[in-house]
Amino acid sequence: MVLVLLCAVVHTIALPPFSLGSGLCRAVLLVPGLASRLGRILFALTIIAGAAAATSLAVIRTPQEIVIAADSRVTNLSAEHSLPDVCKVRQTGNAVAAFVGLVSFSNGGRAANFDAMGTVEAVLDESGTLAAKAEKIKATLGGQLDKVLDSAPRAMLDKLNGFVLGVVIAGEDEEEPVLKLHYVQFTLGRGGALVSSIFLCPGEACPHGVVRIVAPPAHDLDLRADGVHWARGYVQSQIDRGLPTIGGPLQLVRITHQGLNWIDMPLVCSK
Repeated sequence: MVLVLLCAVVHTIALPPFSLGSGLCRAVLLVPGLASRLGRILFALTIIAGAAAATSLAVIRTPQEIVIAADSRVTNLSAEHSLPDVCKVRQTGNAVAAFVGLVSFSNGGRAANFDAMGTVEAVLDESGTLAAKAEKIKATLGGQLDKVLDSAPRAMLDKLNGFVLGVVIAGEDEEEPVLKLHYVQFTLGRGGALVSSIFLCPGEACPHGVVRIVAPPAHDLDLRADGVHWARGYVQSQIDRGLPTIGGPLQLVRITHQGLNWIDMPLVCSK
């Protein structure tokens, strides 16, 4: 489960660190020399979140488009088997949401039941700006996850490996033709405390308006490909690895100022 915008490094500007698994990762702004030799300079933001064998997600945001690709597999953390495929890329209201990490949980008691997708869809269906909705999603999911983590068995927490949930929110606000990407992230901090954060592009942490998000981590991304081919190629390459936690079919959407276009819509997303 990873958020990555990556290129060859010429200069590195460090952003605040966050936990990843048992170690510590640091978000960095990378100015790629490779891209400049191709006649352009790209600015790459790398935010890594999650374990290497988790689900697969690829997102790219530029001023002209947002492309999101994902696999369809859901793994049961409390058992050694997969659940039925689910649509991880969902359109609600004026936004598209994509998910990576713990999206649902139930221990038989109502207090600890958790449905991240349902919560996010309900918030996105309300009126308001995407920024306000992202803040509400962060607060609402944070409160629900606190209850889940308090009642979750230790074995399940160990499987999270420090990363709990990531939610990508993409779209445009009404009467403001700017493609916006919000990434809401929940991790486990010191002592197992839940830590939440929001990354926004464009924004102070994304001054050049270009970001790539990938899960699981990768260091050999082909940044010369266009957004659709890059996202599809990355997720398909992860599906082809045959890991039990990543599986097809692939889901792929492209968002522009003209609206949303499903490029690869599996049956699970057409219901």
